Amino acid sequence: MATASQPVEPNEKECSVCHEDFTDPKVLPCGHLLCRHCLLSWLNTQTDAHCPLCRCAILEPTSDTVSFEDVADSFPTDLAMKAVVDADRILNKDHSCCVCEDVAATSMCLDCGDMLCTACTKVHGKLSMTKHHTVEDLSFLTAEKLAEKQQETCHVHAQKPSEVYCPTHGTSICLLCATTDHRQCPDVTKLETKAEEARATLRELAAILSAGETTLDRAIAQLDDHLQETEKRTKAAIAEIQEMCDRLEAAVKACRHRLTNLAESACDDVKEAVQDGKTRLLSRRGKLTAHKRVVDRSQGKTARASLTTMAVTMKTRVVTLDCSATLPPDAKTINSVTLTIDTKVVSSLEQGLSQLGEIHVVSAGVLGQYEEFVFHEKHGADVVLSSNRKEAQKKGTQHFHGIVFSSQPMKVNRLYEVRVQRNNTPGKGMFLAGIATSSPEKLVFRSSGHAYKWKSSIVINRNAVSINEVEKESSLGENTAYSRQPDGSRIGVFLDHERNLHLYVNGDDIGIAAHAVPEPAFALFDLWHPGKITALPVTPLP
Repeated sequence: MATASQPVEPNEKECSVCHEDFTDPKVLPCGHLLCRHCLLSWLNTQTDAHCPLCRCAILEPTSDTVSFEDVADSFPTDLAMKAVVDADRILNKDHSCCVCEDVAATSMCLDCGDMLCTACTKVHGKLSMTKHHTVEDLSFLTAEKLAEKQQETCHVHAQKPSEVYCPTHGTSICLLCATTDHRQCPDVTKLETKAEEARATLRELAAILSAGETTLDRAIAQLDDHLQETEKRTKAAIAEIQEMCDRLEAAVKACRHRLTNLAESACDDVKEAVQDGKTRLLSRRGKLTAHKRVVDRSQGKTARASLTTMAVTMKTRVVTLDCSATLPPDAKTINSVTLTIDTKVVSSLEQGLSQLGEIHVVSAGVLGQYEEFVFHEKHGADVVLSSNRKEAQKKGTQHFHGIVFSSQPMKVNRLYEVRVQRNNTPGKGMFLAGIATSSPEKLVFRSSGHAYKWKSSIVINRNAVSINEVEKESSLGENTAYSRQPDGSRIGVFLDHERNLHLYVNGDDIGIAAHAVPEPAFALFDLWHPGKITALPVTPLP
């Protein structure tokens, strides 16, 4: 059976065209859903059909003439959503006991689909044929659980459970069908085996989409950061222009006006290009998020027989999606604003004011290139760094000599993260995070080699924050993911614009560990137990 999942919100089950619960929901190229008949109606009535939710094109420009029915049928069906909607319709009916008929049902058997009153529920649980069935109280039975747990039956023998899968015919069947009608079919396998393969495929797709979301999030954050930097440079340029112009009083007013306009105009161009790039990436990310929602929902609420269909169709879809942060060729070039001032001209005659300064727009670099986070050459004696200094492995079994640092001082509004590649002591955190307030080259490792015993460090312990050897009680380290650090978890440190030190766990801000951290501050990770961590690209945050 599929694993438990989060409930589908009511509005998620509603088609944006007919405003009713979905019927045969189709996954559009953008990842949103429409009923099949609503999709056909929408295509027939719109001259330039776009998704009614995000305005992404439903039909790609093509020279081939394809019927709308073929277009609709080419889109994957969200079998998970269909199952939830069907289950919701079942639960919303007034049910009578299938035995007593005139008595209201209070329970439902998920194996045989029978509605049972209180008395019949007790009998159902005692009969040898049904005592092992799963019976749920209707008061607590949700559509998601019903869709997930309801017994799958053979499409030929409705009273028999589906137990095997025939890849030749692409359908799940009962054991009787497997030994008769499908006896000659090759590669007939257990349905659970095929379902597990589909789950693995869906997990891989979810990982691809999550990685794409992360890539786009970083790129979008990079654009926001670039916009702030552009504003900052523009303000600095204007201030410098005004300062120069003040020295020349009235004669320099015309020059001040010219340069200010140039700076603001250049800034507007950069803003427009950045906003254009951000809009494109947000649209691309929206597609990934919508498809990831479909994939996640398929893992949690799709019956085994439908998992293969969803895995195949969604895999075909996902490979067509653009998960990169590269802007298309037709996107506007993103540049930076700089000001060049020739100070020698300031003391020249009024006739030279036209040469006082120029605004230059220069390349801002390639979108998606991030600041690298590599470990410092100096580290604990039991640590082995990879050749590119992005991986750190703790070899020794003692709780000493496992410290690694960032190679460069931390910048404000930047997240310095590591990912736990392998924790050799599952259930126990393998390292402590913090900062060193002195260059690693100047630090002298003590015999114990623990960072929290330094006078120039801030280290987040399990129940305290150690600031220059003085422990202050804190609950930050009690965060489950921080205290256990399972494989794949992300731990990071962050300095805000006021230089307050934050602890980040799996992308979430857990809280402030210390205020007004002095410069310099090097990210620090004190590895206590054997394992491996990987430095992730530095992430700019607002």
